[in-house]
Amino acid sequence: MKKIISLHHWLGTFFSVLFLIWFLSGFVMMYQGFPYLYKKGKIAMLPNILDHKLQPPSKIFPNDTLTPIRKLTLNHQLNRPVFHLITNKGKFISKYADTGENVTINEAQALDIARENVGITEKASIDKITELDQWIPKGKFLKHMPIYKISFKDKAKTYTYVSSITGEILAKNTFSERAWSWVGAIPHWIYFRDIRVHSYFWYQLILWLSGLGFVMVITGVITGIVRFKRKTKKRFTRFKNKWYNFHYYFGLIFGTFICTWVFSGFMSMHPFDWTPSTQLSESEVLTWQKGDFNIAKFNNKTWNYFLAYKEGYPYQEIEFSLFDGEIFTYAHTKTTRYDSSISVGDYLPKTNTYRDIINSFSDTNKVIKTEILNEYDTYYYSRKNTKALPVIKFSTTNDITYYVNPITNKVVLKTSTNNKISRWLYNGLHSFDFSFLTSNRPLWDIVVIFLLLGGTVVCVTGTVMGYKFIKRKQKKRKKNKS
Repeated sequence: MKKIISLHHWLGTFFSVLFLIWFLSGFVMMYQGFPYLYKKGKIAMLPNILDHKLQPPSKIFPNDTLTPIRKLTLNHQLNRPVFHLITNKGKFISKYADTGENVTINEAQALDIARENVGITEKASIDKITELDQWIPKGKFLKHMPIYKISFKDKAKTYTYVSSITGEILAKNTFSERAWSWVGAIPHWIYFRDIRVHSYFWYQLILWLSGLGFVMVITGVITGIVRFKRKTKKRFTRFKNKWYNFHYYFGLIFGTFICTWVFSGFMSMHPFDWTPSTQLSESEVLTWQKGDFNIAKFNNKTWNYFLAYKEGYPYQEIEFSLFDGEIFTYAHTKTTRYDSSISVGDYLPKTNTYRDIINSFSDTNKVIKTEILNEYDTYYYSRKNTKALPVIKFSTTNDITYYVNPITNKVVLKTSTNNKISRWLYNGLHSFDFSFLTSNRPLWDIVVIFLLLGGTVVCVTGTVMGYKFIKRKQKKRKKNKS
């Protein structure tokens, strides 16, 4: 028992400050996250595509007809239509859809694109950056280098990042979002630029810190339970030192919640690769598409059908996809409640079509239940109501569930048993993402704030005790030397 107590003392001395930072930043994270620019936000900023004489993809990408495509979209930049193609190997190719010229963005064009998308007319300064910075710290941005960082002189002090390769807006944030991030997401996720740009190091750092932190909390809980069984002369006075008393009793009450928060934070990193991807595998994609998606799939009939369709709808972006051997196009608009679209194709697949293709993924995994969801369920949901509805839910014999958007003909989520467990171990335990709480706000806010306050007290008292612990060790060391 003495070894457990000693281990808790040493770990607590070094981790209490970190945990205090995590709890204080957790209050901010309840309402303000890191300012990512998600797909829905990007599309919402895009201007409506004007009528142009578009060239078919087969003429725009004559040298890429055999290249498997991961994604092909059409949007609008500075009064010109642009095709954006991403290959299966992750290569970006952007060309003007009226002439087939490669998109090359200079500083003046980057500024104009930023103004067109964010609608800011104030003066701005432009920096051409070749390294990741604090607001674009992920490796996925490297393929867009160099990137133009436009700093507007508006009241919100808006930063906008524009790709020199595609001309797309990569990130957008305001001074307020950046300020809240410095006291919220950045310390909470240890998202400091010089650490986060080294993805593997950052990943390992989070795993080790949360793992050792979990050991600290567990040893503290064990210590508290053992000491609780011992009789005390005065009620609520286990120790003469008031800091020990506060730490002890608050630790008894809130220790379990702290333990689950640290453990769920550890599980958020998906250690040991125990959770499979929530997207279709490569073989499943090929089966779903009925072959590779390439430019050669675009024939005159499909292209003429698309041209006739687009005349009647305003849209910000059109995405092309391959399903069951047929090209489908769908338009993202600003008028839809969800990030949804309107499908165009030679035929509209029926539910049985999706079921039959899913059955062909494996000889041992078959669909046993089909449902049409007009509301979110436990695993397909969005707290901000941004995911598309309705979707078709296919449950299989091996407890794998496929959610299909019948408008886009895409599998929007694939969950296995481990994915479902992970949902509870992370979203459930870390964010208290339980429907009876999240659907009854401010009940969720009250519960989470109460628990965060308790955890904060435990960490404050632990920090003071850690400081006193170090001072005692230093005095003892000096005494031994003398």
